Amino acid sequence: MTRQRCPRQVTVPPERNESLRQSLIYVLRETERTARELSEAVGIPEREVYGHLLHLRRSLRHSAKKLLVRPAECLGCGFVFTKRGRLKKPGHCPLCHGTQIRPPRYLLKEVGQ
Repeated sequence: MTRQRCPRQVTVPPERNESLRQSLIYVLRETERTARELSEAVGIPEREVYGHLLHLRRSLRHSAKKLLVRPAECLGCGFVFTKRGRLKKPGHCPLCHGTQIRPPRYLLKEVGQ
């Protein structure tokens, strides 16, 4: 008796009519989103979102749009990571050393003339 192998699940990436960063811009204009929500909306892994957000922030520097970041916040003591320059979620709180941290949220806004 021979053993049958399970067929491998092949994931097919979604068909794109626009570039990945254009998709991110479109999603970010709607509402504030976390990196996880962005990854689900655009269809890429969460760890790739941060690189694209960094590139968007640089490329939007000379346009009428700006990437706004609502900083991460410790759920244990309420510490807000306002001076953090990185876009990723911090690993732990510097005050209470807790690891339950609300992730940063991102939004695209038009800058007033």
